[in-house]
Amino acid sequence: MSLPPSKRQSNTVIMGNTGDYKVETRSWSDLPHELLAPVADGLGIIELLGFRGTCKDWRSASSTASAEIESSPHRKPWFLLYAEGNPQCQLCNVSARTQYSINIPELEESACLASNHGWLLLFNKGSILFFCPFSREKIELPDFPHSEISDHVAVFSAPPTSKKCTLCVINRKDEHDMELNILKRGEQKWDKVYYPDEERMDKVVGVGFRDKCFYFFDKDKKVLTYKKKEWEIYRIVVDSKAPAVILPFHSHRSCLMGNGILKTWLNLGEDVSISTCGTRYGDDIVHNENVEASKEGETRKLKGIWIHPRFLQAPSNQCW
Repeated sequence: MSLPPSKRQSNTVIMGNTGDYKVETRSWSDLPHELLAPVADGLGIIELLGFRGTCKDWRSASSTASAEIESSPHRKPWFLLYAEGNPQCQLCNVSARTQYSINIPELEESACLASNHGWLLLFNKGSILFFCPFSREKIELPDFPHSEISDHVAVFSAPPTSKKCTLCVINRKDEHDMELNILKRGEQKWDKVYYPDEERMDKVVGVGFRDKCFYFFDKDKKVLTYKKKEWEIYRIVVDSKAPAVILPFHSHRSCLMGNGILKTWLNLGEDVSISTCGTRYGDDIVHNENVEASKEGETRKLKGIWIHPRFLQAPSNQCW
């Protein structure tokens, strides 16, 4: 979408009493709010960012616009690619095969723990916060009980602006010790829960939440559930004739773009490795992945996030 600069003028034609025509010029920025607001509400994220950058009046008219068109549960998420220590990111629309450059300094020294509902859950030097990279909105959370985390995977049940939001962060010191840190909206203290390790879980690569139950998926096709302080562990099988529990999610590695296709489409060399943060869309959970470099020796390490491209803001009186 090509947006007109604020100084560009539109023409209004007025017919006089004698039948002649008079042309009156009017700036695009003077268009009435009631016309601009519906236009902004129907824009996708890239067009909305351009719309908001046109002038103050257009920004004001789009104050409630959120690129809702991108929020369909079956609409594929986009991919955000960046390097640690570099604020310049590539934003990739997987479906349209288009790429954009965007500056997000908040990602320079942060680890992304989870991505969903258009929000990212970031960990930075012991602090955890929700962050929307397109609006730069932040929601701070109570002090996290650890200054460092390993094998970081997390999930949140609803947007952080919802009273129903519950989040869970996994902290893993070794292959046997898995600790869950759970926080509900309105609470100021994290609740610690330890997995009794009745059956060892491999590295957790994906997490889901439904009906007050957490689902943890590992690399070894096992799924661990936690609900009402009770644990259950299952092994994922396909087309089993034996009695089985049906998962509420489709859990998989990134079928959105396989390892080779991802690196080829992003025009990355064989010396590049990528660690990704997954997400959920519809009933699909996209796993975290490590795409290794195929060339031995020194490698360039990048990070990626599957993200729903929404322009989200918190109410002025928002507090956790």
